[in-house]
Amino acid sequence: LPETSEEKIKLKVQFYRFARFPKVIGAIDCTHIKVQSPSTEYGELYRNRKGFFSLNVQALVNANMEFMDVVARWPGSAHDSNIFSNSRLKARMELPESSDCIILGDSGYALSHYLMTPLANPITKAEKLYNESQIRSRNVVERTFEYGNGDFQFYFLDFV
Repeated sequence: LPETSEEKIKLKVQFYRFARFPKVIGAIDCTHIKVQSPSTEYGELYRNRKGFFSLNVQALVNANMEFMDVVARWPGSAHDSNIFSNSRLKARMELPESSDCIILGDSGYALSHYLMTPLANPITKAEKLYNESQIRSRNVVERTFEYGNGDFQFYFLDFV
């Protein structure tokens, strides 16, 4: 996460250029990284909802597709919101010095004053505009995962 006011401003400006979403410093999501079947009594915890063994890796990225925070210790069965709820990132976002910062997540996360998620059923023009801006800005994390997923797979298959 940014340490100085200058770093925060730089991140906010970069995200604002995407889709005019103010105060955003990062986009968060999780991705499943395939691993070999763990041969422990807890092996089934690594089986995700799609049926394969994985680590559920959470990442916060900036507008330039650079990782700012990564959590890579949860089994595939862990829900994205649970990973975030137990992360240092959440604790840091709740500190007073982060009160002027927002991160963007998908509907798998709970809405809060610092984590903005899309509206489930936007009706008004303003709600539709909010969703469009939120989704366009948040998309950077999904593009980052798509861009680097092959590298992640290689690393984690050898690691686990």
